[in-house]
Amino acid sequence: MDRSAWIAGELAEWPTKTVMAQLLQEAGLRVHVGEYSIQIGVGEGADFSFEEYGGDLGDPAVCADADTVEDLMCAARIVSDALATAKLRHRFEIYDHRPDMAGYLHYDWPLNHE
Repeated sequence: MDRSAWIAGELAEWPTKTVMAQLLQEAGLRVHVGEYSIQIGVGEGADFSFEEYGGDLGDPAVCADADTVEDLMCAARIVSDALATAKLRHRFEIYDHRPDMAGYLHYDWPLNHE
């Protein structure tokens, strides 16, 4: 089934996978650490993970989608708040099915309208 909302996001600097998992757990999130990913439990209706994480794969990718923009905004806000608490500079752009940007969450990464 195609999901109606998805995310484009990035972090300015990525901590190691072990450190990231610990930061997320300390923020009260459920995480599952795989060989190359961190899956984050953000409740029903949305999936959120950091993929391609580790080794010589380069920077990880933010992967998240949901059935609705509202579900994804809720999930992304939870993760964004955890990253902001850890002072990790990041941004998340949430898109709907059109695809129009339906939301923007960040820590120390304002949206530029150039």
